[in-house]
Amino acid sequence: MRRLETDIAIFGAGIMGAGCAYELAKAGKRVHLVDRGLPAGGTSGACDGYVSVSTKTPGPAMTLAIASQKLWRDWAAELGAERVEYQITGGLMLIEAPDEIAKMEAHTALLTGQGIEARVVDRKAMLEIEPELSPQLHGAVDVPNEAGVTPYLATLALLDAARAKGAATSWKTRPVEFDIAGGRIVSATLEDSEGGRFQLAAEHFVFCAGIWSRDLGAMIGLDLPVIPRRGELLVTARGLPLAKRFLVSARYLTAKLDPDLAAKSDDPLIRMGYGFTLEATPHGQHLIGNTRSFVGYDRSVSDDGYRTILAEGAKRVPALAQVSILRAFAGLRPFVPDKKPLLGRSAKYANLLVAAGHEGDGITLSAVTAKSICALALGNTPPVSLKGFEPDRFSGAA
Repeated sequence: MRRLETDIAIFGAGIMGAGCAYELAKAGKRVHLVDRGLPAGGTSGACDGYVSVSTKTPGPAMTLAIASQKLWRDWAAELGAERVEYQITGGLMLIEAPDEIAKMEAHTALLTGQGIEARVVDRKAMLEIEPELSPQLHGAVDVPNEAGVTPYLATLALLDAARAKGAATSWKTRPVEFDIAGGRIVSATLEDSEGGRFQLAAEHFVFCAGIWSRDLGAMIGLDLPVIPRRGELLVTARGLPLAKRFLVSARYLTAKLDPDLAAKSDDPLIRMGYGFTLEATPHGQHLIGNTRSFVGYDRSVSDDGYRTILAEGAKRVPALAQVSILRAFAGLRPFVPDKKPLLGRSAKYANLLVAAGHEGDGITLSAVTAKSICALALGNTPPVSLKGFEPDRFSGAA
């Protein structure tokens, strides 16, 4: 059997794997990136591109997001802001009911306490910022430094940059076995789409395969409980932009942070994890969302999801009732039961690094995740503390 050797073997070619490959190749490491499909063929090709801190709550996740938002500016400069369509758009978190005002004021105070520029604006000021919003809304939280990218373009740009620095790639290739000795992964036996097999030996192995990370963990006896959580989005035809900011409802924060509500509520919107989002692209289109539901590996768009996103979107931005919908798609977000990513070095396998389970925060957290994985592989200290994100925490290994 043919045998290849590399410094770092990375499994998964979404935004996480692409970012890790780029940072490690930039650091001079030999990198080999493997994916069971094609680059950006999974979640990173089926999501919006909000690089956000306002949709987090203070704690470890917000610390990661603040660091990552700054690192994204570096990536945009290195890769070319136009190429990845990076822009600082700002964000508005919409207040849809009177009883949300106090909650959003408290959330804004938490944001400003973390050094994030944010303010609550009333209905009049909200409409001055975004005239297309419904006057039935009760105001918004304005966060002017939020940013956005086009995820699949960013993923492909990172891969191109990694390859330019010597990274090797194997697409439509899956691991069938890992060789383990002395508490380390020695090599992986890989099989390509035509049934050909080869061995890949590496100094470090990185698991960042999104919703497929659980399968990788099972092959080596690790519980990496990444569960697919479907998110549905609609894409409009090109037309006049309906928003300058990235728009997101306060309900979005609830749906994201408390998935258990869906099982307990009689409200159909809560049951499907609905929270309004709207992103205007640089090409005059709009991404409208958003649902969150556990339906296994089903990537089809449901009739209820389609109708709800369009109808509820038009309540917030009435002009959406007049736009043409070009297409609809769904992505499977990698959800972890304790709502924290699996990020860091395995306690069971000394040369295994894991970066998975970022759910709807993958685009935002990709930069700090890649920097952290690179630092660990080089024997350096990550840019932020990874305490609480230990990848073995569900396997009984501390």
